[in-house]
Amino acid sequence: MKKKILFVNGHLNVGGVENSLINLLKSIDYNYYDIDLILFEELGDYSNEVPKEVNIIYYDLSKAYGPILQCILQNIKNGNWFALILRLIFLIEKVIGPKTLFLAKPLFKLDKNYHCAIAYRVGICTDFVGYVINSKNKVTWWHHGTYDYPVNQTKRLIEVFKKFNKIIVVSDSTKKMLEKNIQGINDKFITISNIINVDAIRQKATEETIFDYNNNENITLLSIGRLSPEKGMINCVHACKKLVDNGYFVKWYLIGEGTQRGEIEECIKDYQLENNIYLLGAISNPYPYIKNAHIYVHPSLVESLSITVLEALALNTPVTVARSMGPEEFLRHNENGLLVEPTPAGLFKGIVSLIKDDHLYNQMKNDKSDVLKKFSPKVIMEKIYNLIEVG
Repeated sequence: MKKKILFVNGHLNVGGVENSLINLLKSIDYNYYDIDLILFEELGDYSNEVPKEVNIIYYDLSKAYGPILQCILQNIKNGNWFALILRLIFLIEKVIGPKTLFLAKPLFKLDKNYHCAIAYRVGICTDFVGYVINSKNKVTWWHHGTYDYPVNQTKRLIEVFKKFNKIIVVSDSTKKMLEKNIQGINDKFITISNIINVDAIRQKATEETIFDYNNNENITLLSIGRLSPEKGMINCVHACKKLVDNGYFVKWYLIGEGTQRGEIEECIKDYQLENNIYLLGAISNPYPYIKNAHIYVHPSLVESLSITVLEALALNTPVTVARSMGPEEFLRHNENGLLVEPTPAGLFKGIVSLIKDDHLYNQMKNDKSDVLKKFSPKVIMEKIYNLIEVG
């Protein structure tokens, strides 16, 4: 008999966490497992990539959030008793603590006993799996590259994490960060990296793009990330300005969306870089862009691992990467990539190094199989199966 496994995530919109989840779902052996996937926000851009064997269960929690009085009155008016009761439970939870969330069990009518229940994000997903789902084996993922929780939230995290058998982190440096900040549950942390399926990435990279990356007049740069301060995407604009001022002909494409888009657009306008830097928005298949870029530039200030840098390595595209704990675990400076200071000046210096030094640039285009084999589906899934089979 197949074992019942549950995954829980907010949505499947374009993002590193969601891409990681999709890769995992594509790598599972469905001869042995029945998979349910619960989503809380929306299906999202990657929903068409979910394997047909996965049973998607969607609960719209959006009406259970917002200003208390407004939320209650609106749900009464609309007869949305599910959202109303859930909002009241959330309210009680703030006073009594996360254990109150077990009151939400009847709302979801999930009577299944799962062999393993997996929260793919910390937050509502961990709360839900911890207190609502029936399973003796509970696992959650930690994907963040920083820890900035105040004392009261850390205490709450510890209380929730005690409901879980294991907390998966995607790099050893992230594990050390959590062990330093979250006391008393260090035995629960385990490192399992994200899957990098090189064959699938190279296949997807064969699709066409609407841009001509092979224009010999320009140096084509690409960066992918959420348009938010911690991802440092605005530093690409400042670095582009330095490149243009120094006589370099560049076309720099930014893939991603976020709250900082308006500020980045204004910066592009102020620098008069409208013909040099382009915001492409969210793109579900960025691989043709990565493959055809001269240099992949990763400006993120914090990374737990950095999937897109690994994907660039899979496509043998030279990389210039801002130093942070994730990429430092697999990049060897001046061998398989450049690690630079997380500033516009650092990005500029790295890009110029690759432009000027043909030997260095060609070296960066060499095969990276030695780095990528530890992220292969076979290696990662063996570790995940070991966790799933416990209990």
